[in-house]
Amino acid sequence: MRIVRRMVVAAAASLGLLLMGTPVAGAATECPHRLGSHQQMVDAGGAVIQDWTLTDLRPSTDSAPGYPLAGRLWEATVSVHAAKGAVTPVLPNFKAMAVGHQSYPVLWQLASPSGISAATLAEGATATGKVYFDVTGADPAAVIYTQGGAKPAMMWCDMAAMPAMMSKPMPMPMPMPMPMGDCPHCGNHHKP
Repeated sequence: MRIVRRMVVAAAASLGLLLMGTPVAGAATECPHRLGSHQQMVDAGGAVIQDWTLTDLRPSTDSAPGYPLAGRLWEATVSVHAAKGAVTPVLPNFKAMAVGHQSYPVLWQLASPSGISAATLAEGATATGKVYFDVTGADPAAVIYTQGGAKPAMMWCDMAAMPAMMSKPMPMPMPMPMPMGDCPHCGNHHKP
């Protein structure tokens, strides 16, 4: 009887220790490119540092004045902070990506009172507003920011949609320029 009791107590203690370690392990593997994550771009040899955040990727209820939509209007809220130097947001570098890897360029030319301004920000200034996408196919699951190369400079993902997106072959290389570690949502696709 004592042996059984000791085994039960030992098993309960082991389970307790295992469960206590789970949040720490989960936090260590949390995906750094999820919607709402803070990302940074450093330009001109470190003379210019931009801090970006993108949230709320969703269908838009805003109007698209003067723009003939081919599909459905989607939006995301972005914020850029000029952490060092003057920053000019280059809005045409955004595009939304769908689960089937269709891409939807940002509608940077869409004049909306809710849109983010592309005006140059002085060091320490912040701008927040929306970017818009004309979605003609599958719903977007991510937004990327490119600087002309094959790899995105920044990426924000809808974590609920990522397993389906990452199960399909990638049409372009997606390794991120930042350390990713094991991303539980992206498998090994984003490992450095």
